[in-house]
Amino acid sequence: MFITLNCDIRRLSLSNSLCPFKSDTLLPEDDISSVVKSDSMQIDTSTPSRKRTRSSMSAGDALSTLTPLQASICERVYLMFQGDVDKMASAMGADRDLVERYVTETKMTLTEPTLLTAGGVNGRRRKDTSSEYTSMKNYNVSWLKNVQDAEIHPAFMPCDHEGPCNEETCSCVRNAFFCTKHCIWGERSRNFFRGCACKGNCNTKSCACFAAKRECDPDLCRSCGACSDPPNKPATEQTCKNDSLSMRRHAHLLVAESTVPDAGWGLFTKHALKKGDFVHEYVGEVISQEEAERRGRIYDKLNRSYLFNMSSDYVVDASRKGNKTKYANHSSKPNCYTKTVMVNGDSRIGLFAKCDVEAQSELFFDYRYDVGIDNDLIIKPAQNVDWMNDPKMANKVSKPNAGVSSGCKQKGTNKKHSIA
Repeated sequence: MFITLNCDIRRLSLSNSLCPFKSDTLLPEDDISSVVKSDSMQIDTSTPSRKRTRSSMSAGDALSTLTPLQASICERVYLMFQGDVDKMASAMGADRDLVERYVTETKMTLTEPTLLTAGGVNGRRRKDTSSEYTSMKNYNVSWLKNVQDAEIHPAFMPCDHEGPCNEETCSCVRNAFFCTKHCIWGERSRNFFRGCACKGNCNTKSCACFAAKRECDPDLCRSCGACSDPPNKPATEQTCKNDSLSMRRHAHLLVAESTVPDAGWGLFTKHALKKGDFVHEYVGEVISQEEAERRGRIYDKLNRSYLFNMSSDYVVDASRKGNKTKYANHSSKPNCYTKTVMVNGDSRIGLFAKCDVEAQSELFFDYRYDVGIDNDLIIKPAQNVDWMNDPKMANKVSKPNAGVSSGCKQKGTNKKHSIA
């Protein structure tokens, strides 16, 4: 700090701008007073208060000392560290005194912890309201109908807007999505997907997640036990069977020469599959619809197809990057089917057994080339490529070594999915 007296600059060693002058500084108090008396300037050398008293501090002053981020997390940090101001200041990166003043002015108190016991909360049996929370009556009926009727969606982006979710402000509502935990309003939204309250396998439409083509989320689903068993192997302890994509609970697959003449490689299952079993995820390079059209014309000339419509904006191409599922061939009487599932905010493609499949059988699914897509988001006419005109190739169904057909008996039309 510099003080100019009679055009002379004298350096004062002060540890704080509010600290009083002390006798052990460069200029003793008497010398400063003598200098001041000889000049027209007047300096009050009396000892000022080191800090303003807390009683003179207003709540607005305390609030203004912390950044908005620090103020927003202060209450949660206060509970985490049980009121330890030193640990709070260290975690928040703030001055200890400022944190202490903020806690005092906002009158934070520690609440009694909630103890979960077999008898309920704090020994009191609590009414099970899981089914009421996840009930469909909580959703807007018209929004729910739009979600159910949508055949294909645009790419999902969490909504970010001011005010509650409605048709005008919320992109999730407009695009026939449920709001998720990634959206700005989260569980406060009327359109927020609340998960399920199942106590079974979550593999029928009685499960809200399964019916909405979503995987069970352990953050939302309250009783099914989703994602509680270790990944990369079948679930044994948990009851939920609707977490196979996220936990990678796929079947053991083999690649060998296809039983279809001139079809190249084929996909086989090593072990027997039951109806509805998860086979594997269809993965690949995510490209735009425009690039998919260009590549599709090339693939049609080569009598092969690796394109899968994931949304109205993006397509999965497994030709260069993929896994074993790319070798699954087409059949108009398939033993597997595909389904686009929402997993933690992302659209992912799963291959599932359409019926019971014997071990070492070749797996097929319907490419749906002959079914067009025509809606407000995307228009794709039906196509009739050369290799589908061959009845031996188009209607081929795998036969295991025992000579018994492993294909499913056809009952009506196949469930439509989006294959480019």
